[in-house]
Amino acid sequence: MTAAAAALGIGCGAWPGGSENRQAGGARVCSTTAPPGAFRPDPALFAPKRPPQPGDWLTLHPEHGQSFEDYQRAGPARPTAARDVLVLQPIGPFTPEEMELLATLRDYLAAFFQLRTRLAEPLPLPNLGMRAHAMDGDLVIQYRADLIENGLKPRLPPDAVAYLGITMSDLFADFSWEYIFGLASFGERVGVFSLARYRPESPEGKSPEGKSPDGTLATVAARTMLRRAMIVMSHETGHMFSLPHCPVYECLMNGVASLEELDRSRPWLCPDCLRKLYFNIGFDFSKRYGELRSFHAAHGLAGEVDWIDRRMAQLRH
Repeated sequence: MTAAAAALGIGCGAWPGGSENRQAGGARVCSTTAPPGAFRPDPALFAPKRPPQPGDWLTLHPEHGQSFEDYQRAGPARPTAARDVLVLQPIGPFTPEEMELLATLRDYLAAFFQLRTRLAEPLPLPNLGMRAHAMDGDLVIQYRADLIENGLKPRLPPDAVAYLGITMSDLFADFSWEYIFGLASFGERVGVFSLARYRPESPEGKSPEGKSPDGTLATVAARTMLRRAMIVMSHETGHMFSLPHCPVYECLMNGVASLEELDRSRPWLCPDCLRKLYFNIGFDFSKRYGELRSFHAAHGLAGEVDWIDRRMAQLRH
């Protein structure tokens, strides 16, 4: 799968420079190709998936992956000339600081997928599908994620290639699940995810030990919450472009069963998943990595900046 990916320069994008993407009546049409080595597996940048630990996603849900050819044949959801915007839908109450976080996540999503992205006007939480769940000695109100997702489907904006609900309230899938981070529909381009468990005051949301350069733990907590939200948001959006879970590499599209596993996750796509997204959307590699680098640098995510620098150097040679 990966050897073929390195040989075929399918999709759209240029290194360096390149022309703008153009679109036809159906899926996006591209005039440029990926840089040499764009989909080549490099162990220094893309580690193989480590054996799962007890409680990890692959321990609970064994998965076997999907080839690029099977992804093509499955007819994935793709942008079109009339449907090329990622729409983020706030659901429920948000503080002014939380709305600032949503604006930051919008900017990240635009850089990651290289598509226009906007925040919609907030919607209320549903009146049905709630439960009181015991967590760390307190009762927490949770909402059924599938009911929220179903409520979003008839609201799907005409220009939206993906419509992603975001809430500060806790979510669950059914009564056998304690909670979920989010879910998304492969075929209907709608999903929802929660930021509730990334809050510094949440038992699960406590950030790793350490201090920021200015010595404040608050900055570390905010940065940790942002990183977690970025990973889950882009993961769920990847599902809306029909990307399945990846069991081959340490990859953004790995399934995640806990916050501990989420903190071990990578915020980038492996060569196989990147090839699928590139085929689907088409983007200029130089522009995409440049915008992602600027975002990570602006928010103090030094590890991500270092990885992007090494990745860009690899693609130049």
